[in-house]
Amino acid sequence: MKTYRSRSFVYQGRPGAVTADTLTLAPGRRDLLVQVVMCARCGTDKTIYRSGHPNVDPYAPVVLGHELVARVLEVGEEVSGLHAGIGYREGQTMSASELDFRPGERVTFQSRIARYRDGLMLVPRPLANLSFQINGGYAQYMVVPESMIRSGSVLRVADTIANEAACLVEPTACALESIFATPHPVGVDRDGRHLMKAGIRPGGNTCVIGSGTVSMIYARLALLEGAGRVVVIVRSARKARLVRETLADAVTIYEAPRTADDASAATQKAEDTIVADLSRLTDSYLFDDVVCANASAAAQRLMLRLYTPEGYAVGACFGGTRALVDAANIDLNHYRAAKTIGTSGCSTDAMRTVLSWLSSGRLKLSGLISPRHFTLDDDPHEFFTVEDGLKPALFLEETR
Repeated sequence: MKTYRSRSFVYQGRPGAVTADTLTLAPGRRDLLVQVVMCARCGTDKTIYRSGHPNVDPYAPVVLGHELVARVLEVGEEVSGLHAGIGYREGQTMSASELDFRPGERVTFQSRIARYRDGLMLVPRPLANLSFQINGGYAQYMVVPESMIRSGSVLRVADTIANEAACLVEPTACALESIFATPHPVGVDRDGRHLMKAGIRPGGNTCVIGSGTVSMIYARLALLEGAGRVVVIVRSARKARLVRETLADAVTIYEAPRTADDASAATQKAEDTIVADLSRLTDSYLFDDVVCANASAAAQRLMLRLYTPEGYAVGACFGGTRALVDAANIDLNHYRAAKTIGTSGCSTDAMRTVLSWLSSGRLKLSGLISPRHFTLDDDPHEFFTVEDGLKPALFLEETR
């Protein structure tokens, strides 16, 4: 395999330090060499840029970016012999067809080479992470190492799937992972043991707090999973227009008054208004499923207040808890009428499900990427900080 020169946005291991560099790539006999077609910006990458990350900084300089679609250019001569599985494929044998990568085919990637138990991904101590220890997709080219191949982390993309949808497979799978983990009770057995079924409550009320790309992905998944009504909470008329343009009349949009993250009396009064409005909207029932695709303390506090007291509600906290949620009443959680779960990454199974749904037409992910086409000719600092309502992406084939 030949040596490649790859223009890249390189994170240097400290906040704000991203440089536009040209890296020399020398793929080995057990590697794939891919040309990145498109790579969307994950919220984690924006956080790394702004604040650094204890699991990334020690491995810098590193190329971030793990929400991508790429085209295979070269296949190492020993790739066809990498049959012994690891991680997701631990104890299994990779088949000849799985390892028969062909130049020109498109692929996407499971970014976490994780350990698994009973079919479930174990979050702590992954074997490796793409864009943490392995250079990621904010680059023209990427070396896909043996560990990603043997773990089944290289996933083929059907010809019918658009690039814009293909680079959203990983974040969509993360959202689906949390939905598939939500435990709604469906009854009790003879001993009174609660019987649970994972997923959005069919025919129930779902609320999505947030209006960005991930929020609208959640709304589409909730509708696909059988929610009776989906309400999306936005904070401005501009965001309301964006959601309406993307999701049309499939959801109800509620424009909430702006609140601070603090738990001051004024903030809590504003939250009281939101809860009262949504209670009236749902005939005093509120919501069976509440998705908080927002890292702010105010959004997460609001999530806890929107669970229906009439049933067993579930909150999916996608944004992560990055601040204390002061003045939050967790009695509903404490007295088992509600549960709050989180998600960190996605299983390979969830990614395969999303790819299957996209290929069959069951799921559509159009209109969720920012219309602005960033390339490696742009300022990397602007790419990492821009906010226009939808997920920005690097269109690598448009780089000069």
